[in-house]
Amino acid sequence: MDAWTILLPALAMSTLMLISHTYLGLHVLARGIIFIDLALAQIAALGMSIAFLLGEEAHGLTAQLYAFAATLIAAFAFASLRRIKGKTTREVIIGCSYIVTTALSIMILSQTAQGMEELKSLFNGKILFASWDEIGFVAIIYLLLTILHWIYRKQFIALSFNSKQSTPGFLWEVLFFVSFAIVITLAVNIAGILLVFACLIIPAFSATLLSNTLASRLIIGWILGFFATLGGLWLSYTSDLPTGATVVIMFGILPVVSLIIKKFQNT
Repeated sequence: MDAWTILLPALAMSTLMLISHTYLGLHVLARGIIFIDLALAQIAALGMSIAFLLGEEAHGLTAQLYAFAATLIAAFAFASLRRIKGKTTREVIIGCSYIVTTALSIMILSQTAQGMEELKSLFNGKILFASWDEIGFVAIIYLLLTILHWIYRKQFIALSFNSKQSTPGFLWEVLFFVSFAIVITLAVNIAGILLVFACLIIPAFSATLLSNTLASRLIIGWILGFFATLGGLWLSYTSDLPTGATVVIMFGILPVVSLIIKKFQNT
């Protein structure tokens, strides 16, 4: 079996994540709630941990429903963050959510024989072993969400990028976070917490260093993220390294690459 036969499913799943996550990452950066995706990813993992404790298969459909229920509750709570004054206060709430849910996951999984191995899996993911059926299902859901966000793009963009103007009502905020929760839940099940967070923030942040418009940042983020993913997958295969962690490290190089490109643009 050649390398790309093994790596192609992981590349396909990573590409789906890049397309949706970079867009959401730009929203997160614009709002100044950087760690909300990490918190949501950990909350999804908490739902899976509860399902695992109850005897369900950790990455099965029931565990996915538990994860979605957990992130849905969190989505409604996080949708209220706009009403809280002070960026620091919002970030503290998000940070506390992440820390507490991480501790709960560790506590829950410590009660099972394979719990610690499963915790490791939740962080690192299993993207190298993603099946085409899983990828196809994720692709359908992501496509539906993309259509939703395109049809109502004015409302969603206004939520994050028009802070000095009137913004849509609370129900639009809830809808944004619910769609965010769906994306996170599906991604964490396959890619793991670390890669999900990296994919959401790093390409988007790197793109903001090079451009000022939403459309160009989106395209630049996709391009940078794709090449980082490609390099990470290939390095993990040829050097027998953990796939998710290797891709995350390659993502970590992107801001440096952006700064170098920006320096040459200004000379």
